[in-house]
Amino acid sequence: MKSFLLAFLMIAALNVHAQLTCNPNGNLILFTNYDGGTLTIDVDVNIPNLKIGICSYEAMTINLTGAYVANVTEVKYAGYSGSNNTTCTGPSIGTTTINGAPSTATTTIVTAPPVTLPNTNGHSSIICGYSCSVTAYQGGCNTIDQIEAYFVSQFAGSTVRMHNVQYGCWTGSTHSISAGGTCCLSTAPSPLTVAINPTDPSCAGGCDGSITAVASGGTPPYTYAWTLGPNNDTWGNRCAGVYSVTVTDNASVTAYGSMTLVNPPAIATTIADTACKSYLFNNAIITTSGAYNDTLTAVNNCDSIVTLNLVINNADVTVVQTGAVLTAAATGATYQWVSCDNSYAAIPGATAQSYTPTVTGNYAVVITENGCTDTSVCKQVIVTGIDERERSLVEMYPNPAGEEITVEVTTALKGKSYIVTDNTGKTVMRGTLDKQRNTLSLKALTAGMYLLQIEGVPGSRKIEKY
Repeated sequence: MKSFLLAFLMIAALNVHAQLTCNPNGNLILFTNYDGGTLTIDVDVNIPNLKIGICSYEAMTINLTGAYVANVTEVKYAGYSGSNNTTCTGPSIGTTTINGAPSTATTTIVTAPPVTLPNTNGHSSIICGYSCSVTAYQGGCNTIDQIEAYFVSQFAGSTVRMHNVQYGCWTGSTHSISAGGTCCLSTAPSPLTVAINPTDPSCAGGCDGSITAVASGGTPPYTYAWTLGPNNDTWGNRCAGVYSVTVTDNASVTAYGSMTLVNPPAIATTIADTACKSYLFNNAIITTSGAYNDTLTAVNNCDSIVTLNLVINNADVTVVQTGAVLTAAATGATYQWVSCDNSYAAIPGATAQSYTPTVTGNYAVVITENGCTDTSVCKQVIVTGIDERERSLVEMYPNPAGEEITVEVTTALKGKSYIVTDNTGKTVMRGTLDKQRNTLSLKALTAGMYLLQIEGVPGSRKIEKY
């Protein structure tokens, strides 16, 4: 009698709910029963990315056919698949099989997976269903909201188009998608999901970012657990990086989410400049070409990196002195010889690379080269009027000299005294020429110009110490 009443109630339910299309834009079709059997699904409607979910307590043979079967991308069976179904007419079914799916489709058979939507009227695992009710006890099977929530969670982004529910065996007859289903929920179940709202660091390399997890669906309230982080929905003071969170609802269902915080572009400025001899940058005097950096604070309080690409040019102001001849080492430059003793006044016409003064004094050259103008050190030039007869009395070599110089004199000057003076007239050496060939030590003298005066010899002779 009980079986007869239950069968009657199911037939009545079918008559009430037959031909239902829950969402004509949906791409998920569901078939649910208790007794399993042979289910042949005719895919006679063009539904892109079609998902098929099937639930039963008994083993099933599932056959896919129809003009649009190639649209099927996933088929999943949940329940019991190996109970050797002998309930239905025809050969017994030892285990659930899925036939006719495209080679590109994913087919999966799982045994009694846990529900994603708890309901006190339904089982805690997905195993079977036979009624459209979600408020009446289902005698050990699931409520349809549990079944729909489970398959929606398995097929991300899908919505239920139709749900065909019955108690008894699926017969060998074909069930067309166009015929619709038997049950539609007024409110579709919502699986647990989590979204993450990021706030990136305000400055490149900064750590003032934050992430907030927002859970929805499932069964509130929710708990949050960040990987290597706090157990709340928000995690602050974050640097750039990847962050993951696990959300658990009140039914112990979990969902996962991750988010990447990124640095904003660094504030950087590049300056190219050229200078002569030196350049003042970042409170330092630079004398060498190269790239130099300085860190400033921008209007948004972030670091601003300034890079200076600097070229330092110089004028070569080296002067070589050979006797009374002064020669600038720079070639192809512009020259102006000046008198150091006359406030560096320009010498008219002295604009060649070399200059021979006619008056004893100190001279320098102004060089313009590589866009730079600079002045050499002053060189002392002594112009003397020694005639050839006097010159033959005394010979000095080498000159310029290093640590010593040789002075040769005639026999008549042997035993004569001598003095050496600097450019201020101060005597820095004195002695007697004891031999015709005398060696004078210059070790105690600094580099520069000196004058040698010998007793009985008019005039003086220049000694250049290097």
